[in-house]
Amino acid sequence: MRIYPRYIASASPHVRPDDLATCVSCGLCLNDCPTYRVMDDEADSPRGRIQLIREMVATSARPQASTVEHLEACLVCRACETACPSLVPFGRIMEGAREEIALRSRPAGLREALRARLVDLVTRPTLLAFIARVASLYERTGIGRVAQRVLPRRLARMESLLPAPEGAPFVPIPRPEAGAQLLAGCVMRAAFGDTQRATVRALERSGFTVGSPADQECCGALHAHSGLGERARELARANVRAFAGMGTVVSTAAGCGAHTRSYGWLLADDPAVAEAAADLSRRVRDASEVVTAVGAPLPRGVRVVYQDACHLAHGQGIRKPPRDLLRMLSGVELIPIADPERCCGSAGTYNLTHPEVATELQRQKAGAILAARPDVVVSANPGCILQIRAGLEAAGADVPVVHLMRFLDDPAAVLSSQA
Repeated sequence: MRIYPRYIASASPHVRPDDLATCVSCGLCLNDCPTYRVMDDEADSPRGRIQLIREMVATSARPQASTVEHLEACLVCRACETACPSLVPFGRIMEGAREEIALRSRPAGLREALRARLVDLVTRPTLLAFIARVASLYERTGIGRVAQRVLPRRLARMESLLPAPEGAPFVPIPRPEAGAQLLAGCVMRAAFGDTQRATVRALERSGFTVGSPADQECCGALHAHSGLGERARELARANVRAFAGMGTVVSTAAGCGAHTRSYGWLLADDPAVAEAAADLSRRVRDASEVVTAVGAPLPRGVRVVYQDACHLAHGQGIRKPPRDLLRMLSGVELIPIADPERCCGSAGTYNLTHPEVATELQRQKAGAILAARPDVVVSANPGCILQIRAGLEAAGADVPVVHLMRFLDDPAAVLSSQA
């Protein structure tokens, strides 16, 4: 690969020259990049992708197909940001580059248009709740076990990632005066209703009154990752209005929390909402940062693996609070795993768009977890939970995988329900 100048003008309003200039191509990110480790191609490393972006934004031409392929192969896990001594804002650069690709590729082909429509399904909670109910029926009737045997490999993989919903969908209850305001989410609201209700109970035990605006929208993270920048900003504006003037905004999904915390810069050029967006970003907290009380102690020792979600560890720098909460539970033995911050391969829709790489990362993560011999795996992101659950099942292991908040609320009930 050619090495392009570090300082380069940008013909794109979405990729900032000063952001690109922070990368000095030192290569310290390489070993921490999951796709580089799997694909062993410089163009699929963080510094390689930044060089491709520099070349792309130096002109206003339509990007080459190979450039698009390498940029879309990125998980945007942001592990490179943790490794980088120059503090390169890689996630911001990549989201801007993908928006630029989408704009320059118009008119979009059928594949791109369908992908945009599919991504936007997450903004429709009623439809997601219906899909979750169908998935529950599908699971209970045993059709899924048959499907795994008869479906083609790619479809069988997609089937394995269907979320079996936890109880009824979560219904936001507005309490504008409440000190904690729950970010309901899209998949969390539809398929992880028990987790959201457990979070409310955990917050109340910790001394908070809890509300959740009825008019909140999907956070827009999947849209931003997919290059649908204007739609992502539209959703962000709606949430800025929905949470205006309220207290701490609590997230239970690592990706949602990381993206909502970015609203300040996402809407910085919109004078109508810039100040309110920055205020909302400052008020967002992961649930593990806010909850201080846990459920009843366990009657026996339980080996627990805590899986670091990328957008919690790398995107928000949150590693210690979830582990501290788990250690507060009597009877919990927190078991470390090898390479704990390596991406599991979920990354929003990545496990559907790039199944080969996602499957290899899933296999590696499942192997590391099984080597620790846990009784339960705990994580703080719905995509990670579904990806790891499917990976452990593929490895023939019957280890429950649950959300941190649900486990903390009533660990004995969680373990008995998974038995």
